Amino acid sequence: MKIVMEPSGASSRLFEQLQVGARRETVTGGYVDLRDQMLRVAAVAFLVMVVLAPLMTLNDVRLTGAGSIYRQTSYFIILGMALWAVRPFEQGLGIIAIPWPILITLGWCCLSLFWAIDPDIGFRRLLLTTIAIWTVFVLVKFGGDRAMMDILRGALVVALLVNYFVVFTDPLVGVHFQKDAGMSTALVGNWRGIMAHKNFAGAASAILILLFLFDAKKIPPVLRVVVIVAAGYFLFRTQSKTSAGMVAMAILTGWMFQTLTRRLRNYLVPITMIVGATIWVMTSAYRDVLELNYLEPRAFTGRGQIWAVLARYAGDNLVTGAGFGSFWNIGGNSPVYRYAVGFPTLVSVGHNGYLDLLVTIGLPGLCMIVFAVIVWPVWRLLSSTRITPARGALLTALLLFCLGHNVTESSIFERDALVGVLMMFAVAFAQYATPDVDQRRTKRDVGDDVLRTMRRRRRGGAKLA
Repeated sequence: MKIVMEPSGASSRLFEQLQVGARRETVTGGYVDLRDQMLRVAAVAFLVMVVLAPLMTLNDVRLTGAGSIYRQTSYFIILGMALWAVRPFEQGLGIIAIPWPILITLGWCCLSLFWAIDPDIGFRRLLLTTIAIWTVFVLVKFGGDRAMMDILRGALVVALLVNYFVVFTDPLVGVHFQKDAGMSTALVGNWRGIMAHKNFAGAASAILILLFLFDAKKIPPVLRVVVIVAAGYFLFRTQSKTSAGMVAMAILTGWMFQTLTRRLRNYLVPITMIVGATIWVMTSAYRDVLELNYLEPRAFTGRGQIWAVLARYAGDNLVTGAGFGSFWNIGGNSPVYRYAVGFPTLVSVGHNGYLDLLVTIGLPGLCMIVFAVIVWPVWRLLSSTRITPARGALLTALLLFCLGHNVTESSIFERDALVGVLMMFAVAFAQYATPDVDQRRTKRDVGDDVLRTMRRRRRGGAKLA
């Protein structure tokens, strides 16, 4: 028997070596490398589009829902590149890549189009939102969370350099100036770089700080310090209060995840996120009172007036809402003209991502999205036993920043909005950097099945006796 088995073992080892050699030859032959490079190119192109998206929509007719065919076509091409790179027909259903909570949420958004005030505009916005989300998850799942994180860092560093360049070489573009009587005086002199608005530039700078502060030990310390200082100074010059306040809270949350014991952080991280978001809501809602300018449109952009309109509409349409993408910026059919006069009718966003979702897809849709992009990824991070403290710290910090940023801005499920896309990256990283959560659940389920089978056998044996 030994004489028979030894050649078989040698043959199997030789076969494995030939397989490895064949795989190496395929890689060096360039075919696999070409697809891998294509995926990276798609990632870079996608991030460039996201950074430049505010500029691409400046020429659209305001408050009418007009879109950009070039913008939409570009995202289609980028998604096609990513899908081609990962061979979709070989992946089967795995090509979907999006976790089930977000898929269910997208299904509800699609259903809301049946009662939407403007289903045509809603469909276009939902299509672009779905493309952006799908692209993010395909990139992270098949490109690897480490590689995509490096590309994300590099893209935001380049964006920061370009922002500085535009500020110093073309201040009319890179700095907010008083251009018309309707413009808030609080914006004058704030830096925005190439990103059209100081809130976009501020958010990009804040997120860049987090990316170089946590889980970045492989980056030279000098480079990390330079980037953090440069991003911090640009954030200061944007005077983006939301981004500045949330990045401080995000750093605290990341530090807690990285330094506290696993049991302690499982309690303190969620509490900090909830309390921090609540404090930021109250601070934002009553900032005008504190500054003795209650509901003054030219101070803090009159968020109190806008939120009051959204709250009244939500009270009348709590379950269904207006339909996805069918409240702001849809022309004369917008409900805002029936629920408000004056200043709120001149804006195109509710400056609160949660209220904007509430008035478009109703309370059920809002609950689905909160679970999908906040509760689900945070639970995965806290439940994982194999994720490193540094990686967990970075992802919880990113999630908290995006969560809090949407208290005063709107970006969740908002097409290719910068913070919304970066939040999807954080959710995708949390999904694919914690495979042990799914594995552990599977093992537990198998163990439960075994125990149930043993109990049934015992009961059956007892009856026979």
